[in-house]
Amino acid sequence: MIDVYLYVAFGGGVLAGYLTRWRSPWIDRAILADVVALVFSLGVLLAALAVAHLLLAIPLALGLVALMLAVTVGLTRILPRRPPTPGTGRPPRPLGAFIVVALVAGYTAGRFVTLPGETAVTVTLLILMALVGFSIRFSWDALRTAPTPLMAAVAGALIAAPVFSLATGFSFRATLATTLGFGFYSLTGPLVTTAIGPLAGLVAFLTNFFRENLTMVTAPWLGSRIRAEGLTAMGGATTMDTTLYFVTAYGDRDAGSMALASGLTLTVIATLAIPLVLAAV
Repeated sequence: MIDVYLYVAFGGGVLAGYLTRWRSPWIDRAILADVVALVFSLGVLLAALAVAHLLLAIPLALGLVALMLAVTVGLTRILPRRPPTPGTGRPPRPLGAFIVVALVAGYTAGRFVTLPGETAVTVTLLILMALVGFSIRFSWDALRTAPTPLMAAVAGALIAAPVFSLATGFSFRATLATTLGFGFYSLTGPLVTTAIGPLAGLVAFLTNFFRENLTMVTAPWLGSRIRAEGLTAMGGATTMDTTLYFVTAYGDRDAGSMALASGLTLTVIATLAIPLVLAAV
């Protein structure tokens, strides 16, 4: 049901922004505060995982996400890209540090105190969708450029999976299902766990979790270099919600339509492709 509510929250924000046409720097500040709260809540959820499993799964997940994002971003550099819109990028700010601190703080708090992490994630995500919808500016030119990050994200997943599996000996079926999650960790982790096992499911969860958070953490520094197409490809399915703000803030203010189209398409692909891959013998 949460996906339906996400769409309703975003649509309500877009409608409110269109009707009021009110713009204020406080909208951006509210979005940043909500992102920090969301990452803290995600850290709380991460604390529920066994430490031994984390120590084994984290290096595998980091290796896979690094390989996948390197291939994905590299592809955006050679695929067609639109000219940057003058003056839309933002200078780097120490936002990544706040996100890392929030994630560590959430994990630490979750280890010692019982907190409603899942509920907090749901609420903060709904608020984020409404705020981003309120502030977004749609552009048909940006929408027409969605195939570039979309193709880069899909190709990056398909290339990284066999390379990683051959290099590490990790199950190819689990690896491909993981890369095809495109950051949709709440779907990928449980599906892989059920089909293959807890360790594979943990790697799948963490890989997609790290993909989302690495996009947020590195966007202030990478945005001016890889631009909106690169950030959109990095974020994958998450550019329809949690990382959408980072694409428009640090890539191109007018790239919201491109990021939304790419994120929504990748979400559908993940939903359909992961069960098919896991069903294969």
